[in-house]
Formats: sequence, C-alpha cells, structure tokens
Amino acid sequence: MSAKTLMTVEEFAQMHTADTENYELVEGELVPLPSSTPRNCVVRDFIGHLLWTYFRSNRIGRSIVELDCRTSIDKIRRPDLSIFLDERLRQIDMNKTPVPFAPDIAVEVLSPSESAIDVLKKVNEYLGAGSKEVWLLDHVNDELLIYANTGGVQRLRGNAVLESPLLPGFSIPVAEVFAVD
Repeated sequence: MSAKTLMTVEEFAQMHTADTENYELVEGELVPLPSSTPRNCVVRDFIGHLLWTYFRSNRIGRSIVELDCRTSIDKIRRPDLSIFLDERLRQIDMNKTPVPFAPDIAVEVLSPSESAIDVLKKVNEYLGAGSKEVWLLDHVNDELLIYANTGGVQRLRGNAVLESPLLPGFSIPVAEVFAVD
C-alpha cells in the first residue's frame, strides 16, 4: 500500500493556470470544481456587474470573479465572486495567486451537482478563514442565503432585499437577482 502524495499550497500556486483552473486544493488534494450551467454563469455575471457598478461609485473595495483564495494551510477555494473591502484589498498582490486569505464576502452560485454537505463545508471554511459573510445564491429555488460570521443566517426570497452592513447603500430585490432570463 502506497501513501498518497499531497500537494502544498505553494506547489498548487506554482502550477500552470491551465492545470489548476478547474480545481480547488482541499487538504492537499486537487478537487474538481463542479461545472457551471449557463444559468449559473449568467447569475454570477449579473451579481458581479451589480457589484462592479456599486464599487465604481463607492470606492470601498472590489469584487473579483473566480479568484483562488487560501482558506487554511492546505486549502485553496475559488468563490464564484470574492468581495474584498479596502483593508484587505490593500494586502493583495494583484499579480500573485492565490490570495493569502479568504474574501470579506464569498459569493457562491450553487450548482445542482453540489451536495449540501460540501456547500456547508465551504461556508464554514470561508467563515473560519475570516470571511465576514458568505452569500449562497440558489437559482433553482430563487433564494439567497447569507451566512454571517456572527453565526446568523438570513434566507431571502422574492421581494426581500439583498443588503449587507459591509456594503452601505447596496441593495437589490432578490427576485431581480434571479430574473436574468
């Protein structure tokens, strides 16, 4: 019986982008990312556009699509969107990957192929690594879950409004987030 060879974060970072673009590093192992559906991509791009527009007017941070973020000594996750507020944004080397910490807000557009256990594991990793919020966009059920590092969870549907104390003035009805057809 041979021992499994595990990869370090540093080894992952040295790999060619083409070799890592469809993987996250979890406990030293390359784990394939679920394939995105066109709807997943449209929802991600729409919320990304809203955030980009928000940050153009409110220079308090930035949102970045599919960025490798280190969440522990042996894990690199790639949120669909990473929101970094100014304090953390200033600590990022824009020419180097992975970012050495989790985003202030990690945004995941749920894929039908992801299990609830895997999704909650990611939520806990992001929060444990310093994220203040994790947004889960569930376009199958037209709902948005916001997990806060304070332990609270909000479930938003329909005309409920997506807002965050981290993003003053940002708001959109949840129904509009998913009305991208």
